[in-house]
Amino acid sequence: MAYESSHRRTLASLAALFLVVATGCATWPFHTKERTSILTPGMRVASIQEMAARADDIDSAQQARLSEQLASQIRTEPDPLVRKAIQETIAEYSTPLAHDVLVAGLSDDDLDVRLACCLKLGERAEASSTQVLRRVLENEEELDVRLAAVDALGKIPSSESISALAVALQDRDPAMQYAGVQSLRAISGLDLGNDVKAWREYAAGEQPQISPQGISVAERIQQVSPF
Repeated sequence: MAYESSHRRTLASLAALFLVVATGCATWPFHTKERTSILTPGMRVASIQEMAARADDIDSAQQARLSEQLASQIRTEPDPLVRKAIQETIAEYSTPLAHDVLVAGLSDDDLDVRLACCLKLGERAEASSTQVLRRVLENEEELDVRLAAVDALGKIPSSESISALAVALQDRDPAMQYAGVQSLRAISGLDLGNDVKAWREYAAGEQPQISPQGISVAERIQQVSPF
């Protein structure tokens, strides 16, 4: 008798629960999923990258305004992926503030952010970047970042870049020496082969001893020209 009474109460409870669900008044655990307005790092990165894609379509005033917005955001941004996206985006704006933010990014705690800043400074090819990139060669601990700085200097043709690249040629690491040679070749128009000593002489302002394989591109053109 007690069993039958308990069984009837169980059936009654299940029936009541079914009625609640069927009428749309369900409570936990049957409640609908709550909507959230939280933006994930991936969503924020995508939004910032859209700003970069529109850089060519906005005027200088808008670029200045967005540069200020991104500069303000990066000061308090904890996520390195978002900071990297900010640096890559602000680099698309032709504003002095964009340059300053990229330079500040060379001191970022995150390796990838520093690499991105070197890359973008090289792409912008501003003469004012040579001294900060030289400081990277002299003070940065990570080899990859120093190599990125060497590559960036190879995109900024100036006497200051040549002087800065001399630092790379004095480095003990063969990778740094090789990168320095490639960048000097790119901005000088000379081809002194892979003779690090000759490139050091050139970077120091001396007349390098040029081998037959190491002559300037202009000289090669003159040799084959019928004129």
